[in-house]
Amino acid sequence: TVAVGLLLMPLVSDFFGLFRMEVAPARWIVVLVSFTLAVSVHFFFAEIFPRGLAMRNPSVAIRRSYRVLLAFQFLTFPAMLFFRMLKKSLYRRIGVDVEDELNPLDVDVQIRAMGEDSSQLSGVVRKIVNRTLQMQELVVQDILLPRSQVVVCDLETSIQENLETMKAAGHTRFPLCRGDLDECLGLIHIKDIFRWREPVSEIDLMKLKRNLAVFPLETPLEEAMERMLRAKFHMALAVDEFGGIVGVITLESILEELVGEIQDEFDSEEEQIVALGEGRRFRISGLTPIHDIEEELEIEIDNEEVSTFGGLITGELGHIPERGESLSCYGLDITVDDVDDRRVIAATVVLL
Repeated sequence: TVAVGLLLMPLVSDFFGLFRMEVAPARWIVVLVSFTLAVSVHFFFAEIFPRGLAMRNPSVAIRRSYRVLLAFQFLTFPAMLFFRMLKKSLYRRIGVDVEDELNPLDVDVQIRAMGEDSSQLSGVVRKIVNRTLQMQELVVQDILLPRSQVVVCDLETSIQENLETMKAAGHTRFPLCRGDLDECLGLIHIKDIFRWREPVSEIDLMKLKRNLAVFPLETPLEEAMERMLRAKFHMALAVDEFGGIVGVITLESILEELVGEIQDEFDSEEEQIVALGEGRRFRISGLTPIHDIEEELEIEIDNEEVSTFGGLITGELGHIPERGESLSCYGLDITVDDVDDRRVIAATVVLL
């Protein structure tokens, strides 16, 4: 743009001379007009026109232009290498570490902007794109179902009692344990029980068990999803740094981070976060993931030890609360509404 402006300055001076003005225009006027024309020419011929051609047929544009770009990259490589090294040296001196050249461009923001600007993408697709980008920041702990909420199939209990427990839970997959989750031996799928051809009293759960994947709490959610899809697992155990089982994750819970809540005919219709009154009061389910609360209420909860709202309340108090018990933390005034002997079911929250 600067070069074009310098080239245009003599032309602009000659242009003003055509009007035979008594007083020649001031130098700054010539400079201003020259660079205004330069910016306009650059914007049209280097931005609007080529971008319009490329958008008309992106595939053809890429195939026809990439050789030119490669040639330009080859010719300018020495100069670009010099300036890149100069830039790194300068950044290092001022304490800035930029390893990834794409970081300053904020690729995530650009992708979101492309989705928002596109009239061809529906609201649902744009929502999935945004959730996919946000998923990069999530780990297994963020979607964990705490062990206190996990319904298990217990080898120390009779098969009839286990079947009654399965029927009441309404799930299709259950961890097979001896006593509790600390000794988990595998997974029982309800379909395998239906296919058992012997009498119900003779069901051998050890013969029906399937394998279970195990993930540390800090495993990126993308990695967990990839491994579960590859191995065709729908449920996995989550373990802490000492190897203790702290809960389970399911493929459905991971997919819900991409597409939103997935409900079938057996799921409850109750919302996990319900606004009350003017919008600063909320009723929140104890099973609500912490990151959902942060997104919905636009707050930050700096607690890496728990994954659900009920776990947060219990952790802050140090015990299972009683109905009506209150606490204040992370900019929230919390009153427990409903609780059982194992967990917080729901609480009312007021933003402070």
